[in-house]
Amino acid sequence: MRSFSFLDGAEFLTSELGLPDLSIEEALKVVQFMRLTLARRDAVLFRAGHPGSPFLVMVLDGDAVVEGRLTAASEAIVLRTLTPGSLFGEMGASDSAARLVTVRATSQVVLATLDYADLSRITEADPVLGCALLRATLVHVTRRLRSADTWIETLNQINRSLREEWTAEIRSDGATMARLNVLMNLERKTGLRTHLVGDRIEVRQAA
Repeated sequence: MRSFSFLDGAEFLTSELGLPDLSIEEALKVVQFMRLTLARRDAVLFRAGHPGSPFLVMVLDGDAVVEGRLTAASEAIVLRTLTPGSLFGEMGASDSAARLVTVRATSQVVLATLDYADLSRITEADPVLGCALLRATLVHVTRRLRSADTWIETLNQINRSLREEWTAEIRSDGATMARLNVLMNLERKTGLRTHLVGDRIEVRQAA
C-alpha cells in the first residue's frame, strides 16, 4: 500500500472534490484522526439498506462507483464515480437513516475514514475545529444536493421533450388513421380501390 503523509491527506481533504471550505491548517489537524484502510477491487464499501456508521470516508488512491436503483427490481446504475479526493458517506451526517446507495470499489482503493467517535474526539479536543469541520461538511452536502436538483431538473426537461414528441407522433398517427378510415368508407360506397404507386395514391375501379 502506498504511504501517505498528513499533508497528502490534508491536500486531498481541501481539494474541490473534498471540503474546500476547510483551511489546510484545519485539515492537517483533522486527518490525524482518520484511519487508513485498504479495500480490494469489487469490494462493497457501503451497501444500500444498511445503517451508516462512518461520518466521512475519503478516497486517497484508486477508484470506486456509487450505484443506485430506480426501483427495487431494476438493475443498479452508476450515479457517481469516486476518484482520489472524493468523499462519500457524508450525506449520512444529517440523519441516522439507512444508506440509499451502494459504493463499490472498481480498483484496489486506499480510504481515509473518520467515524463518529473520531468526530467526538475532535470536538472535545478542539471545539472550534469541530465546528469548522461540521460547517465545511454541511456546505459540501448542500452543494451536492443543489447539483442533484439541477440533474433532476435536466432529466425532467428531457422527459417533457420526449413526451411532447410522443404526443405529436400519436396525433400524427391518429390523423393518418382518420384519413385511412375515410378512404375505406369511400371504397365501400363507390366500389373504387386506392393503390399506392410510387409516392402517390391512385384511385381505380375495382376489378
